[in-house]
Amino acid sequence: MTAFDIDKADKASRLRASLMAVIAVILVISAYFGFNDAAPGAIRPYVRHLGWALMIVLWLFILATGGGLRLGKNVRSVMNDEVALANRSLALQTGFWVATILGVALYFASFQWDMSLREGLRVLLDLTIAAALLRYAWLELR
Repeated sequence: MTAFDIDKADKASRLRASLMAVIAVILVISAYFGFNDAAPGAIRPYVRHLGWALMIVLWLFILATGGGLRLGKNVRSVMNDEVALANRSLALQTGFWVATILGVALYFASFQWDMSLREGLRVLLDLTIAAALLRYAWLELR
């Protein structure tokens, strides 16, 4: 392993954490607009929903693997060291707890407000993944 690999891994790790924070903000905004499922626009609803689902799967994959799959094996091994693995574990725990608490909150909110299953699931997934991404970004950037 060279100093170049270590420097590249450090830059890629910081970029990954910053990107996760930005995507978390986008997911929170998406959750806000997820309540009104009848959004106007030129995009057909199934294309919009498919795009959202692909985005969710992509960020779950990046959370699970740490991303950086295009980088070399040496760079990935430095990026995904014990600290990064521990941070990812804590981020996934945060996502679990947010999902559980938010699921209960949405259950009781459904008595007060009309919401479709799709709206509730979108809000649940967006905010859960956003919480996990924000926790990971915060842990990596501190």
